[in-house]
Amino acid sequence: MNPDTLGVPPDIQLASSDPLAWEERWQQVFPVVNGQRTFALPPAAWTVRTLATSTNMQGPKHRDDVIRCTRSLRKTLCDIQAKLTSIAVPFFLGNDLQDRWMSAAPSRRGEIILAGLIAACTTVPSLHDARWFCDKEMRVESHRQNGRLFLDLLEEMMVQNPTAASPDTPTYVAHPVWDAIAADQQASNATICEKIALADILSERNLLIGFVIHFALCSILGLPTPELIQTKIGSKPGKSAQYHLMHPIQAELRTVCGEATAQEFGEIARQLGKGVDAQRREVYATGKRSCQTCLKPNDTTKKYPRCKRCWDTMKREVLYCSSECQKVDWKAGHKNECGKWLQLEDLTPSAPEQHSPEPKIGPPVSGFKRSGALIFQVSHLNQLSPDYDYIILLEYDRVYVSFSHPPIRAAFCACRNKAMTTGDRRAVGMLAHFLLFMYYHHPRLQQIGVVPGAMLGQMLTEFEFPDILRAANEMEQRMYLDEGQRPPLILDGGVSVAEWNAIPSTWLDVGVVPLFELGSVYANL
Repeated sequence: MNPDTLGVPPDIQLASSDPLAWEERWQQVFPVVNGQRTFALPPAAWTVRTLATSTNMQGPKHRDDVIRCTRSLRKTLCDIQAKLTSIAVPFFLGNDLQDRWMSAAPSRRGEIILAGLIAACTTVPSLHDARWFCDKEMRVESHRQNGRLFLDLLEEMMVQNPTAASPDTPTYVAHPVWDAIAADQQASNATICEKIALADILSERNLLIGFVIHFALCSILGLPTPELIQTKIGSKPGKSAQYHLMHPIQAELRTVCGEATAQEFGEIARQLGKGVDAQRREVYATGKRSCQTCLKPNDTTKKYPRCKRCWDTMKREVLYCSSECQKVDWKAGHKNECGKWLQLEDLTPSAPEQHSPEPKIGPPVSGFKRSGALIFQVSHLNQLSPDYDYIILLEYDRVYVSFSHPPIRAAFCACRNKAMTTGDRRAVGMLAHFLLFMYYHHPRLQQIGVVPGAMLGQMLTEFEFPDILRAANEMEQRMYLDEGQRPPLILDGGVSVAEWNAIPSTWLDVGVVPLFELGSVYANL
């Protein structure tokens, strides 16, 4: 076989015995066109996964297992994204994380990414195959040459509106091919097998990216690296679908590439099918069953009790390490599915029974993507400081700002929320101008060491807005044209000239918290 025509993934065992050879083999997986290695697999992979899902979903028991596995993948991805967000956000302040990663030698960056890939792929065989879906993101050489790739992927994987609990819906890294397939599926009358196949591909692809980014993040910060646990769902290992998968792929390749390539791919797929079967049997034999709620693996000293109704009704094995975990899972949604076959709509989490209070600042809208620094600002305001309206960052302290005069607070929060949910440049300019106005009209800020340039630099990092100073100057000119010389934030907020002139001297409150206290609080998330 010519590796430059059609690549074959290396054996998982090679990752442990010869990591560099394993990585080199992965770089040969994708075909070369005009001297450039390309991403030509998705149509074939899409066909393979859809047919495999169809084969595995024969009968309600197997369909139930497939849906449970898909849902478990998404939950794990949500957990990883929540954890890496809680770790990364404080280190985005002051560019500490960026400096550490970018200053590392290219070889060191490559070593970290390769170590993360090995940790993931040797633990969960499906993630080894998922490298096929990560042609741009999981190339070690790309991370050696471009340090920004890790930082960009980290920001894409971070939860945009973090809470103390994991999100219900994961964040997916953009990719032109997979995004196009997803859009096409939404516009068509896709079958349940097609929907589950795409959900699995996207979850496995992003789970691999998320774990490796989480691993690299902990490595560069000197923290303990994460681990994955392979667990079993279902009563039997999946059956091989290799002989059912050859014809559609070969037909497609025969049309595009000719008979010789189609026959070559058929032989490759048969060999891969044997390897996948062996992996499935090994996982089933060695994988540990775990608690449904906390995912703690069951060991040989104690047999976890299972949900009696699920087992008696349909032989579904749902294990709990304790009655407390069983109660938590019951309230979280198990009571809606206990003793019932799962359906496709069960992949979408149901709304919780008790809604938490609405956050002061909602999630981003209209495609706006928050930076790591802005995620910190928003999550901190929403979760840890309900009485404050903005946080100004100093070298060793954090300054909490609160507006005690209701009209001013309403105007400030309306502008702040628009800037932080939409990224609207006009709103950002008004917010920056008002913070500068606040500095020059409140001696306390000057006394505690707030510096205008540093404050603007903070906003530049949060909103990634290079022209923020010019935007603030434009708002200054607009203020002087107003009859009451109201800042545009106040003017657009509906505060009248009379109200503005009558504001009390106590319109602004300021509190200072040392940095180490802030970090210890945020670490509890």
